[in-house]
Amino acid sequence: MKAILVKQRGGPENLVLAEYPSPTPEKGSVLVQIKAFGINHAELYMRSGKWGETTDIIGIECVGVVVEDPSGEYRKGQKVATMVGGMARSINGSYAEYITIPKDNVIPFQSELPWNELAAIPESYGTAWTLLNWALDVKAGEVIVVHGGTSTVGMASIILAKQMHLTVIATTRSAKKESLLKAIGADYVIIDDGKISGKVAELYPDGVDKVIELVGNNSLADSLEFIRPMGAIVVAGFLGGLAPLENFHPVFQLTKTIRLSSLASTFVFGAKGFEYSKIPLQKIISDIEFGNIQNILRRTFPAEKIAEAHELVESGEANGKVVVEW
Repeated sequence: MKAILVKQRGGPENLVLAEYPSPTPEKGSVLVQIKAFGINHAELYMRSGKWGETTDIIGIECVGVVVEDPSGEYRKGQKVATMVGGMARSINGSYAEYITIPKDNVIPFQSELPWNELAAIPESYGTAWTLLNWALDVKAGEVIVVHGGTSTVGMASIILAKQMHLTVIATTRSAKKESLLKAIGADYVIIDDGKISGKVAELYPDGVDKVIELVGNNSLADSLEFIRPMGAIVVAGFLGGLAPLENFHPVFQLTKTIRLSSLASTFVFGAKGFEYSKIPLQKIISDIEFGNIQNILRRTFPAEKIAEAHELVESGEANGKVVVEW
């Protein structure tokens, strides 16, 4: 099969299309022909070497069709999606024509959307749904800050939060992206100059109910400033980099009771209690297909143009999901 390999850790030019042995499904796994996959910031770190060790093939999400399921549960040709679940870390990832996926991590669906539109959905919308529901348990009428609103997870979070009748404050570092965030439903947009707590306080002096922190460790302390007592914040991204949190002293810095969690430490996709089957991906896909919510697909590349796809995502100018199609 063809696969996209990392020749050496570094820039996008190190991604090369090459021949690689085709996988064979073993007991408990499903062989899938990948039709398309989305590009994620995690893969930029994997490619550059900042992530640490990875498998030969990176990539943390895809959509495709079942080729073979030794258990007989899934028929040949069944449309499926998958994301994370050890991809690129303990099993080869999605930058290939075929992949073997643990059966428990397969999400079947039905849709007539084209493959590139489908590939823009799983990781961004699946993650956003889990943040809103599993991590934050949001309720209609609450006020939420999406810190890092123009990331793909941020955009999906805004769209789903508005569908759930929340008031959404979104942030961006670029004033020219304010209209983009308003177009997908943000009620307020704050231009992030490195510190947003004062600007949030101008809108809600008593604090907000929930925060999705996608910028990461370097902005967490500021985000804690505008959570109301008994509010909740989830750290679910690292747009600001992978540097560890320093000089964080919860006993002294947290002057109110809140719920603070990390997506990684709170739950792992596919683990018991947080099975993929519990994410309503079919509903999300159908809502997009029938125009109830927007898709965030912005551009599609062929596999031969993978370096250009990475360059676009790395530039910060994609303004939505970048997808690669076989």
